[in-house]
Amino acid sequence: MAKNASERLYQHQVPMRDIVADEIRARIFDGRLPAGERLVERDLAESFGVSRHPVREALRVLQREGIVESLASRGLIVTSLSKRQVLDLYMIREALESVATREAALRVAEGAEHHLDATIAEAQAAVRDGDIEAAHAANARFHDELIALSGNEALEHMLEPILGRLHWLFRQVADVNSVVVEHARIAEAVTAGDAEWAATLARAHVLAYRNATMKLLFDEGTDAEPGSAGETVDQGDPVS
Repeated sequence: MAKNASERLYQHQVPMRDIVADEIRARIFDGRLPAGERLVERDLAESFGVSRHPVREALRVLQREGIVESLASRGLIVTSLSKRQVLDLYMIREALESVATREAALRVAEGAEHHLDATIAEAQAAVRDGDIEAAHAANARFHDELIALSGNEALEHMLEPILGRLHWLFRQVADVNSVVVEHARIAEAVTAGDAEWAATLARAHVLAYRNATMKLLFDEGTDAEPGSAGETVDQGDPVS
């Protein structure tokens, strides 16, 4: 990683903290760092070939995102999610993303610039190339761009503590192409400035993938009892 990190720092002026955070996040998402795994600054710094300072800063970023948590007995570990927590995250997504999508459409109608079409094109190209990770990344970026396009800073601040967990949830789908197709429909409504239709599509999208995710992770739909909070899922569980 040291060579790649140096190249990114030189070529793109990316802070080392962000480079390290991206790498730790990727390892959590793909299961190399499973739920419950202790995150030791010294070990991570040696693994990445960097000092402990950017690792410490990166872990703080990931802790704010909710994919890393601090336990008094163990220090920093990778967060585990229960069924109740997954449902709660989808409830938040349903409420906030429908609002953000509506506001984004209104701002586009007023002339706001955006990159939604380019992001959709990247996701479509990744699916055609069989690059599932790139498709997941583009799909997650689509949601981030909708939030930013809404121009609602308060909403962005509300989402920050759960952003990492939401990005993990975005990857818990068996059919990546279907997500891209739905995103394209949402983007079409937003770019047309149709606020109500865009919000309706966004809400339907969240609800559909809430049910699919619950079935994929816990082998049940949302009609089943969600209260068994002791049952958790690793944030690196593979998707079939």
